Amino acid sequence: MNIRAIMKNAYLSLRQNTRRSLLTMTGIIIGISSVITILSLGRGFEAYTVKNLTDSNDKNVRVDISFEPTNISQFQNNKMHFFSDEDLNFVRQVEGVEKVEYDKQDQSISNIDIFVRNKKTTKSLGFSKLEKDPIILGRKITHLDEDNHQKVVLITEDTAKDINQDINKVLGSGLDLKGKLYQIIGIYAGGKSEVFDMTPDIKVPKGTYQYYENAQDNPSQIKITVADNFKPSNISQKVIKKLENIGSSRNFGQYTTFDMTVLTDGIGKVLKILTYFVSSIAGISLFIAGVGVMNMMYTSVSERTKEIGVRRSVGARRVDIRTQFLAEGLMLTVSGGLIGYILGYLVALTISLVLPFKVFPDFLTIILTITITVVIGLLFSITPANMAAKKDLVEILR
Repeated sequence: MNIRAIMKNAYLSLRQNTRRSLLTMTGIIIGISSVITILSLGRGFEAYTVKNLTDSNDKNVRVDISFEPTNISQFQNNKMHFFSDEDLNFVRQVEGVEKVEYDKQDQSISNIDIFVRNKKTTKSLGFSKLEKDPIILGRKITHLDEDNHQKVVLITEDTAKDINQDINKVLGSGLDLKGKLYQIIGIYAGGKSEVFDMTPDIKVPKGTYQYYENAQDNPSQIKITVADNFKPSNISQKVIKKLENIGSSRNFGQYTTFDMTVLTDGIGKVLKILTYFVSSIAGISLFIAGVGVMNMMYTSVSERTKEIGVRRSVGARRVDIRTQFLAEGLMLTVSGGLIGYILGYLVALTISLVLPFKVFPDFLTIILTITITVVIGLLFSITPANMAAKKDLVEILR
């Protein structure tokens, strides 16, 4: 019996019990559509998250090298620079470095040593947004404060509690910043860090700070553009090694780097594992659907005993009977799986319309759908098919 004839007979047999076949397929459709919906949404969210972490206006990959001083006061008091022009020339000599420059974006937030209850502690210092800072106590820094170079400062609630548990008593007191006394006029919530966004512990008017500190640009970070065909992590390690050997500040701290690819790979793996885990839970319904397929096949074998006898009497072999029932089980599950895939994808697509990311057909999920349905068809049809093939011809015709 050729494949075409087997598939035709399988279709005709399932059509004879259309209602039962459709009800059995429903379990497969629900199980597959649930898994595909979760997988599609999960993979869409994974791609969206990773894209947002790595999205950049630059066409080339960029790595950042930072310098962390052992004693920040030493640099502040002696007007020392974290990186020098000579350091940048050294970095340019590293193979794979296409461009290197100072990263002055980090000047919005820096570290500063202050004394709290006669104990030195390091806090992050940033510039006020002037009248836009959300205050929970006191008042905001105004444009007038900045224009007149008023020594006023805002601090976080946690910093205020370090000074005095009763934060109301902190207002109006002084705070020593690099030997200059600033008046605390407001307290804000702060203390919440997010990816790439950290609220500083202390905020001062930018104009006031630069006026009294005679602040010069002193970036603690440089940005390197990596040439094509070079691995960013390898380039960053080479640059750090060179700076550790001949960098101008090598004896006063350490050079570090943040590899975004490691972060995105890690987040991607976690999201992928979570997606597969939730999908596996939804996939339990497939096992139940498989039991339904087996039950239907057992019923079909019992009802078609005479048909099996007739086929055996006209020359059909045991393997032909087994193949026939296996084909029916596979046609049932694969058809249900394909319908389930389409339904699941449409559901995911509909849900994604109200989400910030979109889902797209995934070749992996198509292969997964076909594989799962074939395995279910074989696994839950093989026993009924064997039972049909092993029926004794004499017993059937008696």
